[in-house]
Amino acid sequence: MSQSGAATRPPISRPLSFTGAVAAALALTGLGAGAPAAAQQIPPGFNGQPNDMRIGPSTRYATPDSRVRFTFDRSGRTALLQFEGESEVHVLRSVGASGGGELYRDEADQIRLRITPNGGVTIYTRLHRNGEAAGAEGAAPRLAPAALEVAQYQRRMAQLSAIAAQRLGRPITITAPREARGAEAGLIIDAAERAIAGLERAPPGVARITIQRAAEAQALRRGDELAIGVNPAHGYAGRPSTHTISNALADGLLSENRRLD
Repeated sequence: MSQSGAATRPPISRPLSFTGAVAAALALTGLGAGAPAAAQQIPPGFNGQPNDMRIGPSTRYATPDSRVRFTFDRSGRTALLQFEGESEVHVLRSVGASGGGELYRDEADQIRLRITPNGGVTIYTRLHRNGEAAGAEGAAPRLAPAALEVAQYQRRMAQLSAIAAQRLGRPITITAPREARGAEAGLIIDAAERAIAGLERAPPGVARITIQRAAEAQALRRGDELAIGVNPAHGYAGRPSTHTISNALADGLLSENRRLD
């Protein structure tokens, strides 16, 4: 999906709140999932080498031991990375590497990828802290939020409220735009998922997640509320990452403790 255009925004009278009871009922209707992106065709003559310049802008890679597989997508305005088996898509920023090539850092400012001048790829993870060469396995679908219909969006948001209550062991109310469709709906859903993941890393205290459209990605704790700002026009870069949300929760708790001292 191109991240340069914003999805059409329907008029909204007021936000919609999802709580555990409503979520449990709606969850029985089934998960609303967007249509999968069409797989890109592997270019003729592709030989799987990392320096093969015929590889498309979104490519699937693997380390020699096959313990790490990931998709690296440079088709949009920002570089994106998603590891196989993980739901989060990381937004990367590029900096020049010594000796040429590029380094890609994630939201936590950790080096995730290095691209050599001839196109070779090195991946950095907990399993490969010193880096491990990764070979291209083939072209991959672009990383983009799922395109949802309004009903799918509402069902999934209700399910997430129930999921949050189950994971966190307390009721969680999620307030989000009443209607959203297309990639915008998918991004708002992803923002809610990031918020839940961030809350799992934080001490108890938040009872509400509020998601609103904003000029840029934002995360802020205000008492028992986690406020999230999203800008669907920016794609995944338009929502805060799990790391950003975790930091916002920690900063908010620290501010509250200082006021109590």
